[in-house]
Amino acid sequence: MKKILLLCSLALTGILGATVVSCGGDTPDPTPENPGGDENNNNNNDDTFDTSKSISLYSRETTSGTRECFFEGIGYGDVKKDDKWNKGVTVSSQSSNGAIMTAVGNDEYALGYCSLDSLDTVSTIKGLKFNGVAASSETVVDGTYGLQRSFNYVVRDSALYTDDKKATAKEAFRVFMTESSEGLQAIAAEGGILTKNVIEAKKWSDIAKEKFPNLDINGVELKTCGSTSVQNVLNGLSAAFKEATGCSVTSNQTGSGDAVKGVTASGESADIYGDIGFLSREINAEEKAQLNDKNTNGAICKDAVVPIVNVKNTAVENVTADILAKAYKGEVKTWAAFVEAIK
Repeated sequence: MKKILLLCSLALTGILGATVVSCGGDTPDPTPENPGGDENNNNNNDDTFDTSKSISLYSRETTSGTRECFFEGIGYGDVKKDDKWNKGVTVSSQSSNGAIMTAVGNDEYALGYCSLDSLDTVSTIKGLKFNGVAASSETVVDGTYGLQRSFNYVVRDSALYTDDKKATAKEAFRVFMTESSEGLQAIAAEGGILTKNVIEAKKWSDIAKEKFPNLDINGVELKTCGSTSVQNVLNGLSAAFKEATGCSVTSNQTGSGDAVKGVTASGESADIYGDIGFLSREINAEEKAQLNDKNTNGAICKDAVVPIVNVKNTAVENVTADILAKAYKGEVKTWAAFVEAIK
């Protein structure tokens, strides 16, 4: 179904983007009593959800790019990299994008956030509109959805390789994912939001003839590291690249903070090693100081960070930056207070 929707998006926009995700459920048609549908309707219409219950707060680990984007976006940057929660506030830290989705899906009264590209992979959570806008490929590209970031990459310096084939394979994978129509299609098919037009991209066979004549990397194995939010996109890219070249790409995604650490490690025996590292945020100044001009880096696509709740939460469909910040600051403690504050 995702691929069918993807092709429909191509026909409508000319850009092969991600499947449009409706964050917050179906919106009923306007009526005389409710002329705006339920665009900002946070009323609890289901008595099975107890709004008197306390909000359970969930967050990613301190090195997460998703965490940084979320807390900067809601105006609470003090905790984007440190667990400096206000006194009395308890926030459960989750080690990956998948972990926080699972945790929220298992807790009826949870509040958290995750990457848009993986939102529809867990049926026990639902995404919320942010400032009245649902996250989708269109709203990210046109800038109307506020919580967005780039998926970035950084590659290992070719001078560190003793295996010429592996160095070539690393460069070939970088070009495949950033320039080829097959690479761009693989990114979009797994939810990455493209800023390049697939129709205008060259086929990998043509690029390989031009940039990698007589390419022979069948059986070579590359390793990646970094952001867990990039995992779905990376899985699609890896499968497409292996089909095209015979080269396999094995991922060890542990967080954006390990991307630069992995590609600058002395060798594969290091705790974190990567031929290519991925970040769901920008490379910071401290990390840039560890790189040289041979560590090519850039963006492969865009993504959004989506506030999420348990699917049983019928009280909330839309949130604002202000109310999210108040919840994580401990100024709003119950779902009843959350709903009241957003009216």
